[in-house]
Amino acid sequence: MSARAAQRRPDAGRRETLHLAPAPKASLGEEAYEAIKWRILGMEIAPGTFLNVQELANALKLGRSPVHYAVLRLQHDGLLEVLPRKGIVVRAWSRDDIAQVVEARVPLETLIARLAAERADKAQVRALKTLLADGPGLIAAGDREGLMRLDRALHHGLAGCTHNPTLAEVQGLLHQRSTPLWFINLADRREYQQVQVEHERIVARVAAGDADGAAAAMHAHLGGLARR
Repeated sequence: MSARAAQRRPDAGRRETLHLAPAPKASLGEEAYEAIKWRILGMEIAPGTFLNVQELANALKLGRSPVHYAVLRLQHDGLLEVLPRKGIVVRAWSRDDIAQVVEARVPLETLIARLAAERADKAQVRALKTLLADGPGLIAAGDREGLMRLDRALHHGLAGCTHNPTLAEVQGLLHQRSTPLWFINLADRREYQQVQVEHERIVARVAAGDADGAAAAMHAHLGGLARR
């Protein structure tokens, strides 16, 4: 992404007007959404940065319509804000914002872990174990983005094991909002390894059908995140 697109600042004489419009071709809209989202979550575009639809479209080599669609979704996700007479800005999260998201995740995902242990089928358990198998290689490579994606996929997979789409939807939104914590409190290989161990404990309890154990392992995992 160009420096100009990532460092755009408000211009009093120019406004970004966002209108609800039909989604573009799913592949292009999703491509724009994922590209911008991961630049935000990966801190390539810093909180507080002002963005411009045309410059984002140029940087991504896409039309305005897919980018416009992506911006609307990211606004709904809470990652972007549209400020009147100023433009589109990457949301800056306060300490209280982050604490509230983590506080909401603890009871929700503790319940998810419990239900996953009770409801997961063999194929879902195998998929969780396959995800975790990639962890050591990502840790050895210091691949923080890869680990972020693994973390998201694992928690999403656990939510899927509940067979409750509402739980999965809420979990996905809360998890996405807390993803920048990877850049705040996970700084070295030792911490990555600790997260891997905690994930393995959760999945082991789910695989064993141990609802109490899975809930306790998830509570300990997210409690560590809250403390950090």
